Amino acid sequence: MTKHQLLFVVLLIFFGSSTAYPQVQFDENCRQAYNHILSLQLDEAEALLDDEEKQHPDNAYVPYLRNYIDFISVFISQDDDLYNLLGDQKSNHFSKVGQLSDTNRYKKLMLGNMHLQWAISKIIFGDLFTGAIEFNKTYHLIEDNTEEFPDFKLNQLSMGVLHIIVGLVPDKYGWLLGLLSLEGDIDEGKKELSEFLSVAKSQDEYNAYYPETLFYSGFIEMNIYPDKRKLDQILQDVSHVDDSVLLLKFLELNLLMRSGANDEALILFRRIANKKIHTYPFAYLDYLYGESQLRSLNTDSARYNYTRFITNYRGKNYIKDAWRKKAWTAFLNDDTTLYFNYLKRVLKEGTMQLDVDKEAYHEAQKGLLPDKQLLTARLLFDGGYYEKTQDLLNNIDTSGYTALQQVKYIYRLARVSDKLGTVTKAKTYYLQAIIKGTGFPEYYAANAALKLGEIYEREGELKLAEESYALCLDMDFELYKNSITTRAKEGLKRVRLR
Repeated sequence: MTKHQLLFVVLLIFFGSSTAYPQVQFDENCRQAYNHILSLQLDEAEALLDDEEKQHPDNAYVPYLRNYIDFISVFISQDDDLYNLLGDQKSNHFSKVGQLSDTNRYKKLMLGNMHLQWAISKIIFGDLFTGAIEFNKTYHLIEDNTEEFPDFKLNQLSMGVLHIIVGLVPDKYGWLLGLLSLEGDIDEGKKELSEFLSVAKSQDEYNAYYPETLFYSGFIEMNIYPDKRKLDQILQDVSHVDDSVLLLKFLELNLLMRSGANDEALILFRRIANKKIHTYPFAYLDYLYGESQLRSLNTDSARYNYTRFITNYRGKNYIKDAWRKKAWTAFLNDDTTLYFNYLKRVLKEGTMQLDVDKEAYHEAQKGLLPDKQLLTARLLFDGGYYEKTQDLLNNIDTSGYTALQQVKYIYRLARVSDKLGTVTKAKTYYLQAIIKGTGFPEYYAANAALKLGEIYEREGELKLAEESYALCLDMDFELYKNSITTRAKEGLKRVRLR
């Protein structure tokens, strides 16, 4: 899961439910519009908001939800023209919400959440400076609202989200956080979020927030020191949600794919196929479907879905990786000519904002054929087919491998041993991957150090865990650096506090 994705997830919690104030009414029209938004049925949501505006022109929930629809549309489509068009119109939504009384506890909360949506949008489209200004407004609006209305539980939800976002900011932007007086702590944010999740379960006033909080909790838990017990509970809860609620099905797909339940993910993809027809175009789901098909070695179906993604997606992220994965399908089908043709597209198409696209570009620059057995092992492992992965690795002759291929082989042995519970073997292989992999720009040595630290932490060997996390942070590597070092920093913080 990338940082880019993680920022998208953050925004999916900011709806609301209240009938306490005449200008903030979560009535039937708004409730149905909200449900349609969760299902990505944005046209239906807009129609309901049109009706609501005619009936209650002073209801601030209408422009609030409309701003949300604009954000979802821009983020999912990644369409530059749409971003510019909606950006020119956003002041209308802000001005209407801004007319709420200063004594209304929803005013600053709503404005803060709306600014956050546009902060993320601007940063994604390269408007970093104005995006930072928007985020600064968000933080201080929510902070002020927390001070003014300390018993308003939604403040806890929003501040928890903001603390996590700020805590995820890379070190190279630390100066900006200081300049804007922003403070973040991932553990504090997770605690606030967990507490609000309990509130949403037990109190009717906040119950409407439960699905979004569950959604966000799932993505955070997947990416920051995953707790298997919590993830299993979230997966169980989200699996009971109707398939029409596409955003929560998106979470379920990610949970299944990240937990190695690829066959179950494929079943869910097929179940929601008809639901997608009636929703706002979500091309990224085609990319994910391609990933799931490729992990089951269904190369033809994988290529078809990657092609659908490339054709229909208006953005530039994941494009390089989609072309690389198409190249892999050609290679696995023994079509090396097509493989190299696809690699050329990796060099020309898309951007390198995301680590997965950087990795694709790095691979395409080399212009080499991968080792088929190592590639197959990687795909099977990513799909959760651990026994098949181990059997394949155990029968590989590595005598002709390059130094980097040796690192990949040992690293994959470590990962599959870890997943199969043979911890002693996993630790041995991780140590070998660290020794052999240090100095390469790839992530293998650093992630081996991170995973070794997590094993030691689970075993209560806190000193060894601390050393492993610190080693990870000392390593010089390029690919996936921010995501790996973020988890290492959080691990280091945990073991030092115990």
